[in-house]
This record gives sequence, structure tokens and C-alpha cells, in this order.
Amino acid sequence: MKDLAQVTRGRRELRRSTATLLEALGATSDEVASRLEEFGVRGFVADSRGCAVATYLNAVVGSDPQVRSVAVLAERVLISPMKRWRPPVTVALPESVRRFVAEFDAGKYPRLVRRPGDPSPAPQIPGLADRS
Repeated sequence: MKDLAQVTRGRRELRRSTATLLEALGATSDEVASRLEEFGVRGFVADSRGCAVATYLNAVVGSDPQVRSVAVLAERVLISPMKRWRPPVTVALPESVRRFVAEFDAGKYPRLVRRPGDPSPAPQIPGLADRS
């Protein structure tokens, strides 16, 4: 069984690595959209667990066996751990990603929109296959 210090370290590392991933998407909403498109990410409009950013994070962070789900809200990400009684890890969205989320939901990036019934190919994120 993990002690409290291990759990705290793990949550801190998850928060830090997720913030780094989000920052790396780009400095503007258009850069974020380009990077997600480059990775083959598509998502559902106005869907906190299925939007383009959530799809990307689920492919990367969601591959951690300690992560149950990822939800992207207007200003932050909630990463729910497998242990139901533990609170979610909260990560603030960088301004560029916040803008992207709002613009994506407003229809600015139709190439990144996935519609019900569309196939759901896995995003092609460099280095992800090497993480197993």
C-alpha cells in the first residue's frame, strides 16, 4: 500500500507533467490546433471528456494505469485517479489552450471535430508507443 508521501509525489508529478504537455501544444490557439491536427487528434464539440484536448490527454496521461478519466473544462483539466475516494488532480489550462477550447466549441476548427459515428483512430503522438 502506498503511503501518503508517495501519493502526494505521484499527484505532484502528474500535475507537473500534464502542465508541461499542455504548454508544449503551443503559444496561440492556432498553434494548439495545428499541433493537435499533426497528432491526428479529433474530438467532440462541447464534450469535456471527448473534446480534442481531452482526446490528446487521454492518449498520453490516460495511459497511466493510475488514471481513471480526464475532463477538460473551460479553465482547467480534472484528472480522476483510479481510487474513487481520492480527489481529482487539477491542472490549470494555459491561456492558449483555454482560447483553443472556446474556439473549438464555437466551430473555428472543423478539421478537428469528430462527429458521432466517425471512426476513432488513436492519435499518433511521437514517443507514446515507447511508453509501454
